[in-house]
Amino acid sequence: MNALVKDVMTTRVIWVRKDASYRELATALRNYRVSAFPVLDEDGTVIGVVSEADLLAKEALADGENGLPGVAGILRRHDQEKARGITAGDLMTAPPRWPWRRATPSSTPPG
Repeated sequence: MNALVKDVMTTRVIWVRKDASYRELATALRNYRVSAFPVLDEDGTVIGVVSEADLLAKEALADGENGLPGVAGILRRHDQEKARGITAGDLMTAPPRWPWRRATPSSTPPG
């Protein structure tokens, strides 16, 4: 496949504040049909990324014994603790990881 990043990326960036709730995150994922959001602090600085994978881990632990069978056992302790979070700031991966070099050899992060 010889697609360029611009051919598969979303051009409108949908972001969330670090205090956005789990419910707000799940609703926005569905409404905007994206798989992850940058998480911004009060100054508008990107401080992390929250993804479908972060929310799935939370869902797996949501019902304790009635959660997704076997999933809790394969999550690392850090992931289990993170999955107990209730806001984007709790659930996000931080610091954000920028895949610029894999996008194009001459790409540089913004800023």
